[in-house]
Amino acid sequence: MDQELNKASAFIKRLLANPALQPFPLLQKEEQILQFLKLNANSLFPTLTSPAFFNGKNWPEIFAILYQGLLDVINQDLFQQINDQLERIDFSFVSFLKEVNYPLSKCRDQIRDFLAKLLTKYETRQAFNGPFTAVSLSITDKYIEQSFLRHEYIHFELVKVQKLKMSKEEIKNMVKASLLLMVGATTATLTTSSYQNNSVSHLIPRQYAEKISRDMQDQLKLLPPELINSAVNANLSFLENKDTEATSRITGVFAMRCKNYKHIQTVDRGADFPDKSWLNIARRNYKYYGFDIKVLDEFYKIAAENGW
Repeated sequence: MDQELNKASAFIKRLLANPALQPFPLLQKEEQILQFLKLNANSLFPTLTSPAFFNGKNWPEIFAILYQGLLDVINQDLFQQINDQLERIDFSFVSFLKEVNYPLSKCRDQIRDFLAKLLTKYETRQAFNGPFTAVSLSITDKYIEQSFLRHEYIHFELVKVQKLKMSKEEIKNMVKASLLLMVGATTATLTTSSYQNNSVSHLIPRQYAEKISRDMQDQLKLLPPELINSAVNANLSFLENKDTEATSRITGVFAMRCKNYKHIQTVDRGADFPDKSWLNIARRNYKYYGFDIKVLDEFYKIAAENGW
């Protein structure tokens, strides 16, 4: 089996070397490879069933080996990237929210272990793509920075309504942590009819969000409830839950923005900048996605003014 996995990993690495995949974030590359294997099964089968690869095996067996090889290759980079991002997040805001001093390294360890368990599931890996890409790109930093300079709706909602009496740097880090943790709401709701029938797959009903928050608090005892609620409630529709935290609303927008992110080196002449274009479309469809239109409007203005 080790020899077969080595062959699978080598084959996957050749596919990942395709220049067409380079603009995509890591988990989007994983999804692209999976779709390639599924769509090209008939043409790949004769080669992959040869003695050089997986002689005598049927396609489901070959696909299972290739999928495990894909996970092995992607996970080498994925968990290193997760570790790197966790190290970059300053968790001092945890002490502020809990009003006690906690060893910040243990907070990171809890999140790391929590994500490692969740990311064994295909559905969770799909859902993690957008939030993790947003963290990796530090999209939170530039928009929250500008929101604090403007002192408009978003600043008011964070400071006056959610009452986050902390620095903007601490708020930036809280949103990044929310992005990493929001995927905790994914697998817990996959089997519920309400979740499956929702028109937007990332949204969950309020009653499930409350249960998931309690379950996550039991698993992540070092983390403040405010952070876990912020992460879980990013999966709620603001239109149906007007009391949703500002950090949750921001987290949800950033995660969706980066769900299908592709790095564009140069913008075509006459075309809108990527963030501005996406936010403009999101504003027109805010009811469908359950977004707070005022958050989108402010982010749109920021993107337009800064050429993002």
